[in-house]
Amino acid sequence: MTGNSGRVGFIGLGNQGAPIAWRIARIRPLSVWARREASTVVYRDGGCAVASSPADLASQCAIIGICVVNDDDVRDVLMRSDGVFAGAAPGTIICIHSTVLPGTMVELDKEAKARKLKLLDAPVSGGPDGAESGTMSILVGGDIETLEAAREVLASFGSNIFHMGATGTGQAAKLLNNNLCFANTATAVHALLLAREFGIDQQVAARVFAASSGASTGLRLIMNNQQFRKVTGASSNLRKDIHHLAEFADQQQVSEKALLDIAAATPDLLNEYAKFRKDF
Repeated sequence: MTGNSGRVGFIGLGNQGAPIAWRIARIRPLSVWARREASTVVYRDGGCAVASSPADLASQCAIIGICVVNDDDVRDVLMRSDGVFAGAAPGTIICIHSTVLPGTMVELDKEAKARKLKLLDAPVSGGPDGAESGTMSILVGGDIETLEAAREVLASFGSNIFHMGATGTGQAAKLLNNNLCFANTATAVHALLLAREFGIDQQVAARVFAASSGASTGLRLIMNNQQFRKVTGASSNLRKDIHHLAEFADQQQVSEKALLDIAAATPDLLNEYAKFRKDF
């Protein structure tokens, strides 16, 4: 079975992974697995196969997508005794759509190669809306031939597929992208706070910026009530992604640190702003 035909597997059916899985199901037979059986009922009812374990899923599939929360979750579904690595046949393509440390991808790539498996470092950007519309950006690190073998599946949910370079560069680019968004969000908050001191209604100021050259994804996040609550809530990946970029930058001994400093201050700034922010 090759990457250009056959069944696709997917693990990680959260608010972003679920619409990705449904997009894939439009073009290929799909198998899913989740820790909670309740999460898979809608997929079984929709004609998808539900695997009994990650290994069972891997044994059925030519290409597998993983979209779980963090580094430990990725390691777990791949390397547990009944994990993906245990069930996958040689040549299986495994795409990691989670946002993790670049070093985690390099480590797991070595494990995959030892088993004659093909790992793609393929984090995604665009959120649930991008997944549902099939317009996500996919930042791929790894072998270009493996990317081409998986391209049809990736294109089912991503309209912007970038080959970044070697394994780990996809994650490095994703962490930079996320932290740039966080920095844009922080800058927008500072602009709104300054507008308040100038006697300008913050909601009016935000609408002006959004319709003018000051527009940014960070500003749109502030103006989206649901997204703002998510990014400042308990389940937010904000601090994880900031910490990951800082850790990777430290490992690389970088000299450029302005973005790191701005991003590091963003969580506390947003939490403080949330105390008096009014819904848009």
